[in-house]
Amino acid sequence: MRHSSFSYISLCVLLSFYLANVAFPSVAQAYSVDEALAAEENKSVEGSAEPENILNNKEPLPINARILSLLSLVQQNDQKNAVQVTGVLLQLEEINSTFNAAEQYLIFLIHALIEHHAQQDKQAIAWLEKTLNLRDEIPEKQLYLPEFSEVNLIFARSFSALGDFKQAFDYKKKYIRNGYQYFDGTRADKIKDLNKTYATDEKIKQNELLANQNKIKRLKIIAAENKKFAQQRNILILVVTVIVFFVLLLRQIKVRKKLKYLAKVDSLTNLYNRRTLFENGAEAVAVAVNEKQSLSVILLDIDHFKNINDTYGHDIGDEVIKIIAELGSETMRSRDLFARLGGEEFAGILPGVGCAEAKAIAERLREKVASKDWSEFNINEQLSVCIGVACLEQVESNFDDLLNAADIAMYYAKASGRNRVCQFNDECQNNND
Repeated sequence: MRHSSFSYISLCVLLSFYLANVAFPSVAQAYSVDEALAAEENKSVEGSAEPENILNNKEPLPINARILSLLSLVQQNDQKNAVQVTGVLLQLEEINSTFNAAEQYLIFLIHALIEHHAQQDKQAIAWLEKTLNLRDEIPEKQLYLPEFSEVNLIFARSFSALGDFKQAFDYKKKYIRNGYQYFDGTRADKIKDLNKTYATDEKIKQNELLANQNKIKRLKIIAAENKKFAQQRNILILVVTVIVFFVLLLRQIKVRKKLKYLAKVDSLTNLYNRRTLFENGAEAVAVAVNEKQSLSVILLDIDHFKNINDTYGHDIGDEVIKIIAELGSETMRSRDLFARLGGEEFAGILPGVGCAEAKAIAERLREKVASKDWSEFNINEQLSVCIGVACLEQVESNFDDLLNAADIAMYYAKASGRNRVCQFNDECQNNND
């Protein structure tokens, strides 16, 4: 009954270890192995005071010290030892024919460890399978030793890496079972020796001391694993925080760029707005005066735009404004600035352009608008614009006066019958007065 209870508990512990090891290997391994050891200790305490040594009495086969030293180097998995490991392994392969079954067993394990560390788990399994044929030639007691039992552990890790978790679980269970058997056998031998040397009370004290030492070791392992887990968690939190910070920073930069752009342009036409026009206009006048260059300004107003809004609606009116903005941008040169002043008024700054050339550019824009087909908006009549042109040499050297001169010329064009281009001159000024 006691054996059945222990088997059930051991199976539950092993299953819990397997699931935890897949989900969170670093922490699960520490807790699950400790629980398995604790369960085994309880089972041993509940058993007879002097458990039967399950290891047979056949003497273990001798092991070449160089093989054990090489196995220790390979278990360290240190790249600095790679050259030394290769050299020693080649030397041992040359005398392989003299090795007994136990030595060949460990040589195969060394090959498997090297392949496993290189993440070549299929090759590792191939080497490990060679050890299975040697088990019958090795004393059972020797197979329970940690260096021999490690074959099951590497089997489990390799199958786990390949995704075969059932095989991994089976070999992990064998590895833990061998550990229990090795521990029981070793402990039984110690108890036997103590019975020969000390009195019963001394043996009890020694067992209590060993149990306390094991408990302290387990607690240290758990503390170390928990500390490692906490460090990994803190690093992860820090990385996530930094990523979130940079994402928010980039988003803020994009928003600021967008707001800065929107502050300079008209939302309907994507042309520069009134503020940008005056800022660039003042700068253009200063450059033209300093470098003694020509500078012209055109001012455009859509004829009878109020009637368009009243007749066809403001949505159609907005479409008309956008198309005239596109026609204006097409007509301007790449170095010119075309902006929307507001409503149906547009203005253009033409650096390095005299009065005659500016008037020709304005005329081309007027013709484009006059010849535009508006039938797609159900507008049957032709639309037109009035454009006023002014040059820097005709006014005072500031942008406000230059734009005002173009405005006078534009209103003179409207007074003269609309759908025309007028240049600022004395006649325009007198008529405006």
